[in-house]
Amino acid sequence: MTAGAAGAVILLVDDHRVFAEVLREALLAQDGIDRVTHAASLAAARVLLATDPPDVVLLDLVLADESGFELLGELARSTNAPAAIVLSGSSDPRLIVKALERGAKGWLSKTTRLDALVTAVWQVLDGQMYLAPATLRPVLTHLLKDAREREEAAGFVAGLTPRELEVLRCLVSGMTRAEVAQHLFVSMNTVRTHVQSLLRSSEQHSALALVAFARSHGVKGIDESGDLPAVHRAESSY
Repeated sequence: MTAGAAGAVILLVDDHRVFAEVLREALLAQDGIDRVTHAASLAAARVLLATDPPDVVLLDLVLADESGFELLGELARSTNAPAAIVLSGSSDPRLIVKALERGAKGWLSKTTRLDALVTAVWQVLDGQMYLAPATLRPVLTHLLKDAREREEAAGFVAGLTPRELEVLRCLVSGMTRAEVAQHLFVSMNTVRTHVQSLLRSSEQHSALALVAFARSHGVKGIDESGDLPAVHRAESSY
């Protein structure tokens, strides 16, 4: 979406009244910005989105007892919705990545200089994304770490036999070895053998550590939903 001939319309969603008013006045003094509307709640933001559609939304994620992530999701599901830039007091790379995954087109700290904020607005209106240079390294580091963990998880799970995976998922669900044996209709000795094999392959030294390791590698309990990395489906003896 691009700004109209009269200039850009910005919706500022933030429940800090003084901060919002100061920022609003500063933005209105910039060339090319026609109006800056303000909402202190998600309900008020929804009204303005419907009655006075903006070109871009500056969104704080923490709004009293509400979450800006809810509005991000709504915008992502809407057609012709304005682009959203998160304006946050946090620089947590996990939150930044989560916001980008939910459809945010940029992330700015509330301490960002006004000229950088305006640059971000125009860049996003031009169809691009914006991340402040200071956030790039932590975000990329987080993404690379997550990619490595996913690769390790896929390798660990892919190396399990179907029966080992079943045993592991039972343990992750909180079952005792006796309950695992009963659930899978196998003997206690069979369960013990599989657990020992799982301990060796995961390089863990207890069932409790094994469960924590499995969860960190994406293994779900039998009572949980969620896709696992592909596992080798060759027949195994047990």
